[in-house]
Amino acid sequence: MNKLWMRSVALALLCLASGRFGISAEPGGEIVLVEGTRIFLQLNDYLSTKHNSEGDSFTASVVVPIYLKDRLVLPKGSIVAGSISRIVRPGRFRGKALLNVLFQSIRIGSTGQLPLVASLATIEPVGNAGVKSESTIEGEGSKGKDTAQVAKPALAGAGIGALAGGGQGAVIGTAAGAVIGLGTVFASRGKDVELRRGSTLEIVLNRSLTIPNDR
Repeated sequence: MNKLWMRSVALALLCLASGRFGISAEPGGEIVLVEGTRIFLQLNDYLSTKHNSEGDSFTASVVVPIYLKDRLVLPKGSIVAGSISRIVRPGRFRGKALLNVLFQSIRIGSTGQLPLVASLATIEPVGNAGVKSESTIEGEGSKGKDTAQVAKPALAGAGIGALAGGGQGAVIGTAAGAVIGLGTVFASRGKDVELRRGSTLEIVLNRSLTIPNDR
């Protein structure tokens, strides 16, 4: 049993203890998972801002089952389907990569696809990305790295310029080195967002999910 799965189970038990799942049974036998219910998933696909395109679909499997008393409401292995709604590649010199995901449906056992409206709350392992708001995953910034890429050639140029022509040579060398450093930065991009297959996702229902009795 891996650590991520154990953490998901612990969080799910905490949700149950605090009543955060908010499950209710309707008179007709239907089960309603109310808005705010948290569901823990495992990503079945690799997603990245470099290799994927807007509109690409993905799936994730439920890893923590949900019960109402002795009744299994949301079994482990239920499949959540989603798609990528927006991709922003990291910019040159500045700008972070962005990946926006939508969760659209869930398949529970033999039940057909049920519409799902949910947002992404957390991802583990985080890696080089973090969840902002509205299911937007933001990549790591490259500002510090870019500064270093400019500074190193500039310092090297200053050293060469000083040897060649004293103080004035150092100034010329620094400027030349900075130009080389900027060229390197503009020729390369920052870090892309990468979500590995098997990553644990926590989603939150933005609208109640009604599970029919005929399942």
